[in-house]
Amino acid sequence: MVVVEPPLSSCLTDDNLWEFTLKSAGKLNTLIRRVVDANPLIKKLIVPGCTGLVPEGIIACGESLAKNNHKFETLHINGVPGFTKDHLSALLTYLPQEGAIDLEVCPKCDQVRMIPPCSRESCKREGRNERECRECWYCVPRCMECAVCLGPDTDQIEEAACGGRRCVSSLLPSASKVQVLQQTILHRSQQPEAR
Repeated sequence: MVVVEPPLSSCLTDDNLWEFTLKSAGKLNTLIRRVVDANPLIKKLIVPGCTGLVPEGIIACGESLAKNNHKFETLHINGVPGFTKDHLSALLTYLPQEGAIDLEVCPKCDQVRMIPPCSRESCKREGRNERECRECWYCVPRCMECAVCLGPDTDQIEEAACGGRRCVSSLLPSASKVQVLQQTILHRSQQPEAR
């Protein structure tokens, strides 16, 4: 638990609190609820990968906001363990629109997980906006850099040193990086040599 009292409370900023909570090594499990209770107009809760949180606590935050006729606009909770379809259903009642949460039920494995968007044109279904690869990271291999699916039509996949996969597009330097590199080389070539 974190308790901030005067005189420190008057000079605490979001950045200071963030730095302080980083040092807790994931052992804070009631801070989020207290922050939401103390700030009933909060719109965004972004806590991906916070393994010390539980679904019931995040649902309680949604309930707390609902008491004031308020809802989360954004809820990023991917990586918080233990979410079920019932938890997700309960959370959706505290969100104003679809897409405000970063979790959904994977159509293939039927688990609550993040389903990243895919920008590959060949994944578009005929006449629909849905993607063929609209499945979680466990069900569809994806580029660890850009999240594009690495489907059967992907002819160039590279294994990264850490065990993930990357598409060739994410390995190529972007146009802006190439321009900076060219300018640096040009600048260095125009400087007189040191003797």
